[in-house]
Amino acid sequence: MTQTGQDDWSPLSTRDQPSGEDVLYEGVPEHLFRPLTGWLLSYLGHARSRPLAERVALRLRIALPASSDPAVALLANAAASDRLFDVIDTAIHLDDALRWQVEVAGPVPNSAAEVIDWIPATTWPATSHLAMAVETLQQILIDGGSAYRVDWDQRCLSRRLSPVVQQAVQVAINAGASPNAHLRAAWTAAYGVHPDPAKAYDEAVRAVEAAAIPLVLPSDAVPTLGKVRAHFADAPHKWRLAIEGNSDGDIAPLTSMISLLWNGHSPARHAGSPSSRAQRQDEAEMAVHLAATLVQWFKSGAIRGRQSSLSVPQPGE
Repeated sequence: MTQTGQDDWSPLSTRDQPSGEDVLYEGVPEHLFRPLTGWLLSYLGHARSRPLAERVALRLRIALPASSDPAVALLANAAASDRLFDVIDTAIHLDDALRWQVEVAGPVPNSAAEVIDWIPATTWPATSHLAMAVETLQQILIDGGSAYRVDWDQRCLSRRLSPVVQQAVQVAINAGASPNAHLRAAWTAAYGVHPDPAKAYDEAVRAVEAAAIPLVLPSDAVPTLGKVRAHFADAPHKWRLAIEGNSDGDIAPLTSMISLLWNGHSPARHAGSPSSRAQRQDEAEMAVHLAATLVQWFKSGAIRGRQSSLSVPQPGE
């Protein structure tokens, strides 16, 4: 898909003044209200032949007047109840036509990018009008300094992070089919419009389990990440890391990372115990990124057996 972004340009009045990172706006500030409402009305207008507005209203439990245009009524309700992001998020996720355009029809390579470096490497076919509309939404959010961006993989809104961080997680998500769904779910639960820290942490643990268990405990009837950690702690001589350093690939750092993830999950899992508590947002976010690193290590072959009987997975397996 085409890439939209924000360059280093700033207005003349502030260009020569030292500044830190731009402040990202939560919710819908005044300068974003008109562009977003205009975009939403236009997008729902593309879908007048399909019951998208009605589906969004049903999902969000919004009652629409029978005598009104569903798109206009939905927009009015969203604007009045401060649910504009909810409606946008739900609309692009439920739109099957958008899903087709994103996942099946396009994007396509842009030959001009080979000549001019600022032209995107891919573009949308002329028939992918919904995808191009969502591309416009992405640019509105970026230009307006919103704390949210379009998550193309799940067709929803998610919290903006450093492109480098997002790319690192995306590499792990694409590393293998089994942990893929869990990492995607963890990311959405951590950074979606309505974060769910408990679900994010649960899915982060499941993602690492899905990546580690086939390699470490393939015959265990009831495998868990706790058992994976115990195995590494009991038999560190059987494994090594790709980075050998001065310790010949000692897996102690790996065991510590798994322990951190597993032990941080325990208070929430053991409901009713004296130490039971709700999972916090900050630890859920950390768990997602820790899980992304561990998944990438397991699926890329960075964790490997020292004995010939322990197979080393190849990237993508």
